[in-house]
Amino acid sequence: MTTIQSSTDKISMADKCKRNTRSLAVWTGAWLCSLALVAFGPKFLWDYGQVITVSAIAINILMGYKMIMANKQYLLDLDELQQRIHFVAMAFSLGVSMVFGAVFGLLEAVRLVEFEPNPSSVLFVMGISYGVAMLVATRKYS
Repeated sequence: MTTIQSSTDKISMADKCKRNTRSLAVWTGAWLCSLALVAFGPKFLWDYGQVITVSAIAINILMGYKMIMANKQYLLDLDELQQRIHFVAMAFSLGVSMVFGAVFGLLEAVRLVEFEPNPSSVLFVMGISYGVAMLVATRKYS
């Protein structure tokens, strides 16, 4: 197995991948928990107190930043083929999300639906399209 010289010692690619995956999972979980706190805390925990709500939003933004940085590190430490697979999946997911989000946002305005479209639905489309694109790209490049 190949090793990479780090500042302290040699770390295998597999160990680096495990460390990066764990870090990404921790920060993604922290961001999701802080997002749930922002979504449900004002109503169920602190009766819409503005100071607490703004603090929860600030924490959510910080957790989001840490998640983005963990994702960046994860991608930087992948080999070229894995980076290419993720790049293709991200490009596909971005395109699908933009097209879906634009049309979905207009459904009420053009009176095709009675409800107000929820922007968080775009996140589900993004996740599903990314997962499908990862599977397709992995099969294509492997």
